[in-house]
Amino acid sequence: MIPNAFSEDEDKIAVLETRSGIMVIQFFPDDAPNTVDNFLKLAESGYYDNTLFHRVINTFMIQGGDPNTKIVKDDLDFDNEGFVVKMDPSNWGTGGPGYSIAAEFNTLEHDRGIVSMARSAHPDSAGSQFFIVHQDSNFLDGEYTVFGRIITPASFETLDIIASLETGNRDIPIDLAKGEILNTVSVPRSGAIPLLQNDYGIEPRFMQYHFLNEKIVGDKGEPLAFAADNTPDRMVTQEFSNESQSSQEAQGGGCLIATAAFGSEMAPQVQFLRELRDNTVLQTESGISFMTGFNQFYYSFSPAIADYERENPAFKEVVKLTLTPLLTSLTLLQYVDIDSESEMLGYGIGVILLNIGMYFVAPAVLIMKVRKRI
Repeated sequence: MIPNAFSEDEDKIAVLETRSGIMVIQFFPDDAPNTVDNFLKLAESGYYDNTLFHRVINTFMIQGGDPNTKIVKDDLDFDNEGFVVKMDPSNWGTGGPGYSIAAEFNTLEHDRGIVSMARSAHPDSAGSQFFIVHQDSNFLDGEYTVFGRIITPASFETLDIIASLETGNRDIPIDLAKGEILNTVSVPRSGAIPLLQNDYGIEPRFMQYHFLNEKIVGDKGEPLAFAADNTPDRMVTQEFSNESQSSQEAQGGGCLIATAAFGSEMAPQVQFLRELRDNTVLQTESGISFMTGFNQFYYSFSPAIADYERENPAFKEVVKLTLTPLLTSLTLLQYVDIDSESEMLGYGIGVILLNIGMYFVAPAVLIMKVRKRI
């Protein structure tokens, strides 16, 4: 039962009922108001009911919301043990509501449990597809619209179950039924605690923790370990004023490559590399593993260099000149078809070796020849 005697302007929560359990979503309307409204409008219309989490990558994310995955009776093959879902997945990942919404990129980080909008290469191409982050994936920060997060221990248990499903081609779960969203319920926040307690057996204290910022304690009054802080993490840029933040993000944020290319002929190459990363590298498990490790290393020093580039134009030109061979070599990937893990590894290793040759081997050979002549 959904309470309806509430203000239309009141914040809401949503419950995704899946065959693997429930996931309770808390929204961030202050950060992504239009995205939250769009998701709730679709959810309340039954749009997501009987659709699938069609793309599952353990330790990364689970993706759903594609109407092309909607299950109808003809898609079910019944037997003595239950039923099997039999569908043509060739167009999964391409569906939407028939319109797109503008991006609302914000400073919320893509940590475990975050709900964010999926999109194609264009920033304003999101429609209905969304993903839930399984493990921290901060390389996505600022490039996808974060609009919510799952809450309650049961929600994370469900996330882990779905993320652990065995997958086949294109990261599609083999047991499709376990990734099905059966029903989507939304409820105003003031009515969430009784609804979740009565219909789903969720203890009120878990909701008080998220809604009222109250500390959760155990039966003996001891604070529970997981309930230390319920404030979502934000990117470092929020510490600056709004004016300086907007200016810095526009010029590349903490990415030294984007900062060097800002306002130059290299800017289109950087945008292409972002699209290449999203549409090619992140489509394979090896690519995701590489990007996760690379970003942890890269962003340990990149923000400091990017700040110095903005302070010193001459240094920025040196960095841009240094990066030109690297960016040129990476664009070679646009001319190849990558359809498997082995191909991704092969081409990736090839590009890495090419850059090692350009930046280290060639200069070393040149220096040796010069020293011999001297």
